Amino acid sequence: MYSRNRCLLLAAFVLAPCLGLAVEPRVHAAGKEKIPDSDPFGRLTVDQVERRLGRPNVFVFDGNTAETYAENHLSNAVRINHKDITASVLPQDKDATLIFYCMNEL
Repeated sequence: MYSRNRCLLLAAFVLAPCLGLAVEPRVHAAGKEKIPDSDPFGRLTVDQVERRLGRPNVFVFDGNTAETYAENHLSNAVRINHKDITASVLPQDKDATLIFYCMNEL
């Protein structure tokens, strides 16, 4: 439980700066799907990520350094360097939900 809370807290710090970048979505022409004006990939809140963890067809990728990943990462997250993202490491199912996160260590 402590590790899970620690992971969620880490995710909150990682995702918090993204909240200020959120844009007002517009309704897709079909009227069903909301698409943000300037972010084709979308952003999730910590609560949204937590609700998706452990679901089938949801894949989590950690873009942190090996050291940061070793210290703490979300359960089932696969560590990946952004330079190594290719079709061969991603799920074949085009309907899968992919969640990428990292901590800005600048």
